[in-house]
Amino acid sequence: MDKNIDKEQLSKSLKELVITEPDFVKALLLDIANDLKRIKRQRLEQIVNEDFAEYEAVFRALA
Repeated sequence: MDKNIDKEQLSKSLKELVITEPDFVKALLLDIANDLKRIKRQRLEQIVNEDFAEYEAVFRALA
């Protein structure tokens, strides 16, 4: 995002958008929430895969 954007102006514009286009804002927020869930899920899967790779020999010995 452009650092030159005035946060007060942005806040004012977003509030106006909420009033004039509530369905759009709701859909946008749901989309953002879903993206965040997906990103968190991917990170968790990455951590699990890294752990399995690191301890693969131990898991094979225990099996």
